[in-house]
Amino acid sequence: MEPRAHLLPRLFIDVVLPSTMAALALILALCIQQTHNLAERVNAAATLRLSRLAGELDASGGSAPTQATLDRTLQEAREDRVVRVEWHGADGSLWSSGTLSPTSSTTYRSEVRPQGSASSWVSMQVDTRPLRQAQAMVWLLGALCASGILVLAWLARVSIRHRVLEPLSQVRYAVHELVNARHPQLDNTPASTEFIELRKSLQRLSELQEEQRRDWSAMQHDNAVEALDRLRQSQAATRSKSQFIALVSHHFRQPLQALELFAAGLDQNASQEQQSLFQQMRNSIASMTRLLDALLEISRLDAGVIAVKPVGFTAAELFMRDRTSLNHEAARHQVTLTWRGSHHQLHSDADVAASLLYQLASNAIANAPAGRVLIAARRCGQSIRIEVRDNGTGIAVIHQQRIFEEFVQLQAGESERRGGYGLGLAIAERLARLLGTRIGLRSEPGRGSTFWFDLPRMPVMERHSNPQKPADSWRQAS
Repeated sequence: MEPRAHLLPRLFIDVVLPSTMAALALILALCIQQTHNLAERVNAAATLRLSRLAGELDASGGSAPTQATLDRTLQEAREDRVVRVEWHGADGSLWSSGTLSPTSSTTYRSEVRPQGSASSWVSMQVDTRPLRQAQAMVWLLGALCASGILVLAWLARVSIRHRVLEPLSQVRYAVHELVNARHPQLDNTPASTEFIELRKSLQRLSELQEEQRRDWSAMQHDNAVEALDRLRQSQAATRSKSQFIALVSHHFRQPLQALELFAAGLDQNASQEQQSLFQQMRNSIASMTRLLDALLEISRLDAGVIAVKPVGFTAAELFMRDRTSLNHEAARHQVTLTWRGSHHQLHSDADVAASLLYQLASNAIANAPAGRVLIAARRCGQSIRIEVRDNGTGIAVIHQQRIFEEFVQLQAGESERRGGYGLGLAIAERLARLLGTRIGLRSEPGRGSTFWFDLPRMPVMERHSNPQKPADSWRQAS
């Protein structure tokens, strides 16, 4: 909040210093000119007086002046500070009047040349102490004027600091407070009209900002209340949907099981045509049962009634949970199913992880008819990555997020043939969230797909305390 460290020297150099230097230069020039004029005036007066004396002596024919003439000349030149007058004749004679001043004096000479005779000359000694005093007074007055100018420059600096920089500091402080959403405290120190108007504008801006802040707070409060109401309504609708699906699934399951048993009983003594009809009935009942099971699973996951219980287990145990069912499903679709990496040790909820793996593997088998599916476990950093790879048709990038939504099938023409409803990956995505992981996907059209999820490794202490069964006892031929 202190700009004077840079602004004050800049203003002083740009505004005050040029005027100060110009005034000092003018005073110096005036002092030099005045001292020169004083010296020129003294020289002119002494030269004129000496010329008159030389003219009088020349008019007298160059004869030696009498003492009375020199005394009279000295008396008349007293006002010009003449202290001694001398006559030097051509024959070596010397006439003088006045006292000899060895210091603080200047001697002026002029030759007298009458015709037909040798030259003679006259000199005049002038006291220069008054001249030096006058010149010293000129320089003293110049020094006083220069001191006054320097004082004025210093006062200008003080005035700039008090009348410009301090109000500007207040403005800067107010702007900084406004930028940081705080109310500035402006003082009422006297300032120029411009800064007073600027203070009023900043005060008005602060009031407008405060009003806007209050309006924004009120709007945020209203939005928060509205969002909370919508969240409550959404949660209530989700619970209602889950309860409805669970209730409907429960009530439909028993009639479907009864129908399945009834169809199996009638099939024993039926003709071949009736057996074909009963087989279609059983297929329809099985399809409806799978749909109800999927809807019931989604409702249970959305309702949050499934509790995760992490335990230690191996990848071989995870693969064995639904291996037989997946092998039968793979054989039905003519898919070669391969398992790898069963020696890894994991720590998670075994049932939920097995359900997640089953959904991904079943989806891969359904989308790679007469192809290959690899289910593998491998180490990835501090986790174990469970991968499901297939060489099916693949998924375009723009569709890789939609496939995890409910009832989404990219190949709708084959949905009836495969008996799917687009719920498998939706269930898998919810199971992954329940385990605290996510489903990764890497796929390209025509190059198959790879789904994976990561599970924590079994802690070292738990590995030693719970020795695992040999992996060979869990292996089954695929």
